[in-house]
Amino acid sequence: MKTWGICAAALLAGSAHAGTIYLCKAYNGSTFWAQAHCNQHNALIERIENVADVPWDQQVQQAEQGKAARTQQAQATTGDSQRATRCAQLVAERNKIESRYTNWQWQPPEVINPDQQRMRGLRAELSANQCSVQ
Repeated sequence: MKTWGICAAALLAGSAHAGTIYLCKAYNGSTFWAQAHCNQHNALIERIENVADVPWDQQVQQAEQGKAARTQQAQATTGDSQRATRCAQLVAERNKIESRYTNWQWQPPEVINPDQQRMRGLRAELSANQCSVQ
């Protein structure tokens, strides 16, 4: 009987330390946090956050912090992806320009001068985006 009491206490203690709250989006576009599932408020789920078993204001604060952290992380990941894509575009353009001059064929000045200007711009943008130029 004592073993059951210890297990029950452990289960209750484990569930008492965490809760779930929902960021709901009403049909009019407004958002709000709720302890009950959003469909009970005639709203859609925007986000689900796990929070500690603390007063409601603190749960909302934790959820907002979690939401902000994940949003920032997603933006950083998206930014890195966009930068890598831009770097690949710049390197491809640089390689295309350089390929015109690797076979030592004559190029008219109307081609050479804009290519030189564009190469300066490419080098500057590659450097500004911290692109690997291998």
